[in-house]
Amino acid sequence: MRKVSAHYYLRPDGTLGKRPVIEFDDAGVIVRIRELGDSFREEPGLEYYPGIMIPAFVATIDGADASISKKQARKNGVLRIKEGDSTLNETDYLQAWTAVKSNSKADSLLTRLTKHTRDAARLISAEKWGILKEGTQPGILVLQNVDLRDLTLTEKTSFKIIQK
Repeated sequence: MRKVSAHYYLRPDGTLGKRPVIEFDDAGVIVRIRELGDSFREEPGLEYYPGIMIPAFVATIDGADASISKKQARKNGVLRIKEGDSTLNETDYLQAWTAVKSNSKADSLLTRLTKHTRDAARLISAEKWGILKEGTQPGILVLQNVDLRDLTLTEKTSFKIIQK
């Protein structure tokens, strides 16, 4: 059993939860999420990552399209790929991290994150991906060097893969 925590995490409803402890089994299935808020305390075996934990980005590719590889998608921050019918826009979803980093005034950071995680998973009927909740197996990223006060990205913002 592995336990990870961060300043915040992206809840299933697209809002942020404060000081989560996410526990998952060896297969990557989330078995428990505790939102501790201001009651956060260190505990044995807990890995702490400063930033915002989010589910891995989601994409689908056409299995017949040899120009798109799983390796290429992982490089762009897309960790979950469903092969088969291409139901998502290839450019948008294989370039998820580039789209999230864009300084679009129209969409907030949380809206952009939700689009490339939860909403993308729903489009391909992948109910165990794209969302951080018990019973799912989404893969976990943490956004680091984020302006947590304004919820904006900085020029140093990056993501780290916590669990594939």
